[in-house]
Amino acid sequence: MSVARRLAAEVLVRVEQGGAFANLALDSALRSAGRIEARETALATALTYGVLRWQIELDRAIAAYSDHPPEKLETPVRVALRLGAFELLHHPTVPARAAVYEAVECAKELRAARAAGLVNAVLRKLAETRVPPPPPPRDTDPIGHLAALAAHPRWMVERWAKWLGIDEAGKLCAANQEQAPAVVRVNRRRATLAEAQAALGIESRPGRFAPDALILGPGSPPAPDMDAHGRGIVQAQDEAAQLVSVYAAPGEGSAVLDACAAPGGKACHLAEIVGPGGSVLAVDLHERKARMIEEAAARLGHGNVRTLAADATLPIPGAGSFPLVLLDAPCSGLGTVRRHPEVKLRRTPADVDRLAVLQAKLLASLASYVAPGGLLVYAVCTLTPEECDEQVALFLVEHPGFALDAPPPGFPRECLDERGHLRTLPHRTGTDGFFAARLRRG
Repeated sequence: MSVARRLAAEVLVRVEQGGAFANLALDSALRSAGRIEARETALATALTYGVLRWQIELDRAIAAYSDHPPEKLETPVRVALRLGAFELLHHPTVPARAAVYEAVECAKELRAARAAGLVNAVLRKLAETRVPPPPPPRDTDPIGHLAALAAHPRWMVERWAKWLGIDEAGKLCAANQEQAPAVVRVNRRRATLAEAQAALGIESRPGRFAPDALILGPGSPPAPDMDAHGRGIVQAQDEAAQLVSVYAAPGEGSAVLDACAAPGGKACHLAEIVGPGGSVLAVDLHERKARMIEEAAARLGHGNVRTLAADATLPIPGAGSFPLVLLDAPCSGLGTVRRHPEVKLRRTPADVDRLAVLQAKLLASLASYVAPGGLLVYAVCTLTPEECDEQVALFLVEHPGFALDAPPPGFPRECLDERGHLRTLPHRTGTDGFFAARLRRG
């Protein structure tokens, strides 16, 4: 079994059994593997993300040729079958015999040798056509048709089609199936854009919307492995996430409360914007995550960041009032599917409802820390109405002392909706999907 396939299989098992994020599990696996060829690294990455992106389609294909539904199989068997099915359906240059052989070896490597015959039989049948089962007819079941073709959960496609229309929902799903580029934010307190590009020493180009964004070329190493990252010149952060701080637009010397702040990208960006004369109190529920923010701020040279482990739904110890409060709320994360494809496989409608309740509690709690005339910025990296527009509308009804505030001057119009909310969509802006609203206290 090739090194790349073994690594991908181990990562996929961790993602499914342990709930790991694929990017973190893959980075860890590649580091543990030591020195391996670049092509093996590239293949392990392509297999890991490819299987997760197309898992719904792969399971449909497996179910068509197996007496046992994929969900009834043990995780190692499912992983071996999915890896083989992915290569058969999406890597046409890989000989069918090789794809089947490697999948059988994968089952053995994952200590599921007793299922080697099943893996071999199912994939040999799929290898005869190398095409998935046909989707439901578009004319009688447009939602099911799109869900099958784009390998997205039906409930997700249904909501997006209701919001955007079936054609644009299809464009969003297609964008989610593309690999998101690696993006970093330049720490302007340490380097200009050009200086950061030189320090990176790899292919990069300025972002389209965020003034400090650099989009890295294909195959770039993870940001933590870059010397420029270690020296505090850049921070890994998607362009849409960077726009949240630009949209919040704190003044030089301002005091900011950043709630639910881990891993600290926005807290550090805000600290850079307000400058040494300003301050950022970064609050997160978990002590470990608060330390992560502290470490990031130290690496970037932002001594004006103070961290605190606290529950933002309860009174925050020692917190007063602030001209700017940012709530980067816990959410379903459906705007990051192209970067974290496992999200679409894990989330359910019940999760959206549960998170919407938590978001409402956080907004109600944090409103009390906004100074008169100050600003509360609510941000999420998701696309569901319950967590975006409906959440803001509910807050304004229950807090008549707040009103919608206009976006800051010069903010990119392509990233605003008709109400002035920040709204990015992968198929429109080429970024992760984010939503943010400015709520001004009277």
